[in-house]
Order: sequence, then structure tokens, then C-alpha cells
Amino acid sequence: MSMVIQVKESTLQAVKAKFDSLMTDLNKMEYLESVVRVPDVAIDIKKFCFANLGSLYEKRLMFDKAAKAYFLKSGYDVTYREKVDSLILAGEYNVKANNVMGAEDMFARASREANTEQRVKVELAKKNIYMAVASDLEKKGRMNYAAKFYEHLLSLKLDPLEKDLVKKKLMEYYKRVGRFADLRMVEHK
Repeated sequence: MSMVIQVKESTLQAVKAKFDSLMTDLNKMEYLESVVRVPDVAIDIKKFCFANLGSLYEKRLMFDKAAKAYFLKSGYDVTYREKVDSLILAGEYNVKANNVMGAEDMFARASREANTEQRVKVELAKKNIYMAVASDLEKKGRMNYAAKFYEHLLSLKLDPLEKDLVKKKLMEYYKRVGRFADLRMVEHK
């Protein structure tokens, strides 16, 4: 259970100075979490807190909390570009936390906030994030988890080369572990 720190700072500069003066990531996280709980704190302070919480959580591999921090930050972002970027990051950290449904929700929200040009960026980012995480899991010998992301990738718009690559990886894995029914389904997609 985290302790609540008494927050005396009321300006962004004061919050930044206090944040910079703290030595450990845990102290920084506790401080920022306490700041966002203060009623009527300014929007720019909340944005600063959530952005820094997101990067601190990522650094400590707390991807579910990083996703939540970036999602909350998106609520305080002023421009659509900032909102879309925050939501894409929230989607990425949900993927890394193995939360496909949460990630899809974040990518859908990003698409709703985006203009036509940004929607293309969201779709490309989504595809690349799933590919990168699946590939990373595969390299770590965690093909069972990677398969989940490769299966999901088949439901996205992929170019023919990418689709063939994903199908090939899944088919090799299914053959190796004896999942022949799944193998036949992938062959026919």
C-alpha cells in the first residue's frame, strides 16, 4: 500500500522542481500519484504527472499502469495529435501487458480522435506494435504468447507479404506443438 505524500506545491514549476529533487523512481511515483489526487490541481500539472508516471512505470516494466497513465493523460491533452499519441502509447503498453482487449479499446479511441491522416498512423502503429511484441516474445522463446498476437494480427489489414510471414510463423508453431486443427484454419485464411 502506497503512502500519501502531503503536496504543498501548487504550480507546475514547483511540482517539476520537487519531482527533480527526488532520488528514486519509487519516491517520484509516490509523489506524482499524490499530486494527481489533489482536488482542483491544474490541467498542465496533471498532464506532467501522468506523462512522467507513464514513463516511470514503463521503466519498471509496469505496463498495465503505464497504459492507464497515458490513457488518463489523454483526457487532459488539448490537441487531437496529443490525444492520439497518448492513446497509441496506452495501446502499446496494454499490448505489452498482454491485454489485447484494452489495447484494441485504446486504438479505437485513438482512431475516433484522429483525422484521416492520423487514422492511417494509428493503424500502422497498431500493426507495428503487435508485430514487435510478437517478435520479441518469439525471440525470448515464448512462442505460446507470441502466437496469440500473431493470431490477432491475421484479423488486421496486412499487406500480402506480412500476412504470409505471420501465417508461416503460426503454421510452424502449430506443427511443432501438434495443434493441427489450428494449422488447417491458418492455411485457409
